[in-house]
Amino acid sequence: MRKFISLLKLQINARYGLSNLFYNIKSDKKALWKSIGMGLVILIAMAEIIGIYTFMMLQLYRGGLGLNAPQVVLTMAAVVSGIIVLIFGIFYILSTVFLAKDTELLTSLPLPQGSVFLSKFVLVLLGEYPFAFFLMIPPVIIYGIGQNMGVIYYLLAIICTLFIPLVPLVISSLLSLFLMNIVGRSRHRDLITIIGSIILLVGIFLGQNYLISQMPGNEQELLMELLKSSNAMIEFMGRAFPPAIWITKILSGTFNESMINLAKLLIVSLGAFGMVYFIASFIYQRGATAQFETGATTGKTKLSYKGTSQILTIFKIEWLTILRTPIYAMNSLVMVFMAPLLMMLPMFGGNLANDPDIQFLYQLIEKGQSTPLLPLIVAGLITAVVLINPAVSSTFSREGKNIWILKNIPVKPQIQVYGKLLAGYSISFIAAVLSAFMAMLSFRIPFISTVMAVILSAVALVPISAVGIYIDLKRPKLIWNNPQEAIKQNFNVVIAMLLGFVLVSVFAAIGYFITTFGLNTFAVFGIMLIIILAYSYLSILVLKNVAEGAYRRIEC
Repeated sequence: MRKFISLLKLQINARYGLSNLFYNIKSDKKALWKSIGMGLVILIAMAEIIGIYTFMMLQLYRGGLGLNAPQVVLTMAAVVSGIIVLIFGIFYILSTVFLAKDTELLTSLPLPQGSVFLSKFVLVLLGEYPFAFFLMIPPVIIYGIGQNMGVIYYLLAIICTLFIPLVPLVISSLLSLFLMNIVGRSRHRDLITIIGSIILLVGIFLGQNYLISQMPGNEQELLMELLKSSNAMIEFMGRAFPPAIWITKILSGTFNESMINLAKLLIVSLGAFGMVYFIASFIYQRGATAQFETGATTGKTKLSYKGTSQILTIFKIEWLTILRTPIYAMNSLVMVFMAPLLMMLPMFGGNLANDPDIQFLYQLIEKGQSTPLLPLIVAGLITAVVLINPAVSSTFSREGKNIWILKNIPVKPQIQVYGKLLAGYSISFIAAVLSAFMAMLSFRIPFISTVMAVILSAVALVPISAVGIYIDLKRPKLIWNNPQEAIKQNFNVVIAMLLGFVLVSVFAAIGYFITTFGLNTFAVFGIMLIIILAYSYLSILVLKNVAEGAYRRIEC
């Protein structure tokens, strides 16, 4: 146990830079205040998202209160938290537990396989807690204040939140263990790892959607049953993530009900954790070391030389780097698959396709009552989803110690920035086009409106991508121990995402203001296109002006 605790401390220190933080507190006040300032900037940027989420939870609580089921707000928050951890947990587990640079070293130490796996699993679990608390704190406070709950309620809420990510991560770990052991038998390990993880992700996403969208039994009778019993409503909503039902009953039930469901949560969570630890004790090392094995290549290599644009050369290098590094590929390309899937939800049938809001949207589109707004709404929705693109806002950070190569090659900094911008932008653009096509099929959007939405989204992604490039160019994270730190533990990614949402909000406000003048669809589209093009031009101009100076300030 002492060796395990020492190993865990070492990894936590390496992951979160605790030694560097303590050093800054004692010796480098300037770096300390810089970190504090950056944290405040992130909190301010997150204020909009937190406000919107809290408002949604408050409205859900009020709606549930009218149905005598105010605890529905707790169920919904727990379900959302659990599902998101499950969906993205595969990437987190793969990148931290299997694909990290220190995995080969740790698996060679005289420690049990299970202990090495456990230390990395706990590391991932700790990283999930901020997200889980972010989703749970607003509804817990809303319900607690609304129902005049006491101190014990808030203590139980903390315990429940600590257990929310456990079961989803156990499922992700089991899938990852089996995937990496299959990969170990293949010569094309990186390719199979990327494709396999994406298939698992899509499968989990579709499976969760199927559970949510299906209405069992007679719909009329079920609806009456839900209205009669608050517990029936909670159990129906939580069927996609059963621990959410137990958590709701722990926080809103009687003492006996709370204790029974707390016991269920603890037994299932710890039992599942024990099972994955037992399995990992036997098969973890083979899957973890498979990535470091290399196969011999035979035959002659044919060399060819072909002149090409410098921008396109940087563009190709960026794409090759992403595709050849599973951690980069899994984190950068996830929205290329997830965004279209989100737009496909109504096509899966079941209860979701017959939702009154979806049907109302269908009727609105068919009647043409929202024609001027329709392209703007679709473009805004698609852009808000696909702007989550770590490839853009970590492009210089991923260079790490090799940044000196970029500083010394005979290519102007502006050209390098343009090439990297084009590479990151192309990922978002592909996701936007696929999403728009799926939205057209799912929501029966007219073809011309879809084309307008694609054009607006494509142009809007230029300044959003430029913001990400600018942030990473000004303060790249060049010191990291393994590739996942450059893309997953990089504040630049978070800042760029938040500022991207701010830009989308600005464009949405401008678009809504334009529609108030009663102009037709093409006029609104044209004006918005000109405005966003102006933003795009200015953003590229800023990058051009700061590139050379920023390169000089980067320390190798």
